[in-house]
Amino acid sequence: MHNVAKLLKGKKGGWYQSERDTAALLQTVVSARSGKPLLGDDIWYILQLTWVTRARDHWRKLKVPALLRLFPQQKSVQKPSRDAGLQEALEAVSLPKRVAKAAAKTTGIVNFRGTWRNSSRAWCEENAPELRDIIRESRRLPANDRERLTLAVKIDRLPRIPSPSRSANASSGNILTPLVACLDPYSRFPIVNGRTAVQALLGKLGLSGRNLKEQVRGMTGLIGRFGISNSFMLDVLADRIKQIAPKLNVPIEVRIVAPGSGSALPDFDTSEREYLRQAGTLRYRHRHNKMTTALKKIVHGFKLTQGTNPDCRWDVLVEHYETTGHDLLLEVKPDPEKAAVRIAIGQLLDYRRFVPRPATTDVAVLTIGAPNKLYRQLLLELQISSIWFTDEDCRALDGEGPFWEALEESLPTSTKR
Repeated sequence: MHNVAKLLKGKKGGWYQSERDTAALLQTVVSARSGKPLLGDDIWYILQLTWVTRARDHWRKLKVPALLRLFPQQKSVQKPSRDAGLQEALEAVSLPKRVAKAAAKTTGIVNFRGTWRNSSRAWCEENAPELRDIIRESRRLPANDRERLTLAVKIDRLPRIPSPSRSANASSGNILTPLVACLDPYSRFPIVNGRTAVQALLGKLGLSGRNLKEQVRGMTGLIGRFGISNSFMLDVLADRIKQIAPKLNVPIEVRIVAPGSGSALPDFDTSEREYLRQAGTLRYRHRHNKMTTALKKIVHGFKLTQGTNPDCRWDVLVEHYETTGHDLLLEVKPDPEKAAVRIAIGQLLDYRRFVPRPATTDVAVLTIGAPNKLYRQLLLELQISSIWFTDEDCRALDGEGPFWEALEESLPTSTKR
């Protein structure tokens, strides 16, 4: 199993830390400014805190000027001398203590091209209400990715940023996704900009030319897997992940290992033990088979397969179920009770390692009737969607979560709720 986290060494490790420190700075600055409405100019200076230049002391041109505009000084401030360091420059001005502490670290994420830097200022003024909403929503993103996809749509709907001569333009995602990534409390919103390595990774994932929602969905699918713990790791290691991407989509070989003598009997929650007892009954098998038969009628036009290895019998794999070519792995449980959901979670996370394309396989639980709200929330937090037949007739589907929404888009209207 690949673990790309071990690649965060040397310069990569320093770059990764600077991105994490940039996120801490942005969160601190926006929090400190929360009592005052952000104008378009304020938003432009906040965006400037994500920028770097090729110069090692880019803080002189970008960070310190931005902070002085976001936190106006009571007295005039002299421009730091050429020999002054960052800490000295910060000590010479008056900033909130927590802002000054966060600003003292090396920060900055993207070398946003000079062509767009000045013209983006007017763009921020023109789109200030929408940008304020995006900043507010970024700070409130939950663990599940549904709101991230909604936010990606909002970003994509913004007008493109024109060059000073208006002969070219840049996408709103180029300037905004580093900011959203920094403000995301769970660090799951990916940085989707024009950097060569990022674009190459999108190409390897089959996401080049896709809209931002599809690109965000595809890239967040890697977070939490293969040692990729957050969006900053995904950004810093984009070039390396691109190189090993074909290997990530190779299933693990299933090997049946004989049990050792004297192995301890596992403990089960009482409800799980009872559920496993019921799973062996004729009624359970009848309802399970009814569900898979009904699913084939509803999800027609797709190739559906099941696991045949005795040690890895996944229920249903819907191949190329959505526009970016991902597969959808379904664990079928007739009853939506908590024991069934708990068991399904373990099965999905286990089985996904062995499917034909593990890196591009999404996961969902399929039940008759919806699981209760508490367990649907658990599934969403684990990036697992919940799909259910609306009644025992199994004629129509409903669901919750980004993978259900992607599947729903491709279903005939007659099969929806």
